[in-house]
Amino acid sequence: MSDHHCACPGCTCEVDANAVVRDGQAYCCEACAGGHVHEEPCSMGECHCGDGKPEQPNESNVDNALEETFPASDPISP
Repeated sequence: MSDHHCACPGCTCEVDANAVVRDGQAYCCEACAGGHVHEEPCSMGECHCGDGKPEQPNESNVDNALEETFPASDPISP
């Protein structure tokens, strides 16, 4: 199973039988499985995927993106 990589975006770690599994995805540690929401580091010393801001979009970015999209209920122009 050493050819499987952590599902965390930016993580370079490989997962093994001790992987943390969430929603069908395998992660190398709890920090990666939680999406580094509190900017906690990856527990694997050489990986820096948790440094800085989390990879997952925050709620305000999602709200802004929804406001900028074309509503699906609007008719298509002829």
